[in-house]
Amino acid sequence: MKLKKKLSLIFGLLILVLTLTSCSKFENWELSMRSKIGALPLTVSTYDSNGQKIDQITAKSVDIHTDKKMSQQDDKGKENSSVIDVDYGNNRMIHVGSTLIAYEGLKNYQDAFSKHVNINNQNHSVPILNTMYQNFKNDWVGDSKVVMIRSQLGMPVAAFAGKHVSIHKSDMKNATQFVIDGHRLFVYRADYTIYPIASLKK
Repeated sequence: MKLKKKLSLIFGLLILVLTLTSCSKFENWELSMRSKIGALPLTVSTYDSNGQKIDQITAKSVDIHTDKKMSQQDDKGKENSSVIDVDYGNNRMIHVGSTLIAYEGLKNYQDAFSKHVNINNQNHSVPILNTMYQNFKNDWVGDSKVVMIRSQLGMPVAAFAGKHVSIHKSDMKNATQFVIDGHRLFVYRADYTIYPIASLKK
């Protein structure tokens, strides 16, 4: 009888894990399709190596993909080109090299943080993310996670928080896609770390 209960419990947990995994993959697929058909609004920002925002566009429909003219694939079909196109409305931005992030329906806490805290005056013995937590602890609750994004030299450029965070590979070289509480976050040429909120409270 106990063996039957244990097997039922294990089977139930396995089904739950498979269901949750499938949900995040479906959300990612849905967001990718919305982008391809021009139904995904995004804010797109680029940053220099010191984490300084260079430019930003916000559009009702954005599709980010490898530039077809520059595309080079190896023998296994893996993309070697880092040149990407950002199609928005009837416009196209061609980008390569610097950090780029694109998101919808999310708050970039780094932008809000930078408006009232001078990072150069920050006490360097206290991690910047812990200081950000103190500023936004009413927004960053419970078992949420924070995705901290840094430029290629390690300078903070963005921070996003959410209860459900999943990571997905991208067809583009040097790019990663996230789904945070059902919203898209696209990261190109950047370092990132995902922290549980609970670890910042200590």
